[in-house]
Amino acid sequence: MVKISAYIVTLNEEKRIGKTLQAVSEIADEIFVIDSGSTDKTKEIVEACGANFVFHEWKNISAQKHYGQELCHNDWVISLDADEVLSAELIAEIKTIMTNPAADAYRMKICDMLPGDKKPRLFAKSYNQVRLYNRKKCNMPDDLTNDRVVCEADAKIEQLKCKIHHYSYISLSQIWFKLNMYTDELVKTAVEQGRYYTRLRLYTEFPRQFLIYYFKKRYCLYGTCGFWMATTYAYFRFLKIAKWFEWRALKSYQEEQGNS
Repeated sequence: MVKISAYIVTLNEEKRIGKTLQAVSEIADEIFVIDSGSTDKTKEIVEACGANFVFHEWKNISAQKHYGQELCHNDWVISLDADEVLSAELIAEIKTIMTNPAADAYRMKICDMLPGDKKPRLFAKSYNQVRLYNRKKCNMPDDLTNDRVVCEADAKIEQLKCKIHHYSYISLSQIWFKLNMYTDELVKTAVEQGRYYTRLRLYTEFPRQFLIYYFKKRYCLYGTCGFWMATTYAYFRFLKIAKWFEWRALKSYQEEQGNS
């Protein structure tokens, strides 16, 4: 099998990183965990699993991932989040295709796992991304908050059939902490890119996003848990725009004070 390096970004992931490392160690010859200052037992767990624990001061998510990619020694790398676990079926599939890779990159379907789930639910929310790739043809750029692998125009990309299990939910407190920090980064990106949001968008974003998450993204199938998760993610979308308006108001006030 072709040698694979894995890189994973962490911050206080003692509750989830163990399962992630255990699974990816089945296909990776080396694993780098890029941590931005965990105060729990993340480091101890990572080192006990035989992975490389590396501190790197937080800039944004794409910067962390790019740094992790550059630590790897192999051409073939796999990028995972700390809450993503390769399923047994996916591990077997990767071992098969990596005996003689027919592509330059492989997309994987990442499916949400709710508390108590042993496998993804029917119609579970999922997304599809390139996670396993050859660095000769693809790259994880340091591109503000856009943490997506970019492949060259002539790169051959194939789809894997089996899934990554995404254990994003620990508690509402954990989700709100993560999303609050992430919206700060999104506002910085919006400002740097000169984006503009209308007041209509501010007033309609929350109800519109709730309907999208609850019905289009099928959280309505998850019972009470689905309702509070749809509400949380809709608020996250609203919060990004609200913080952008806050930035504009503070900027205008500072300019007025400077001119007075």
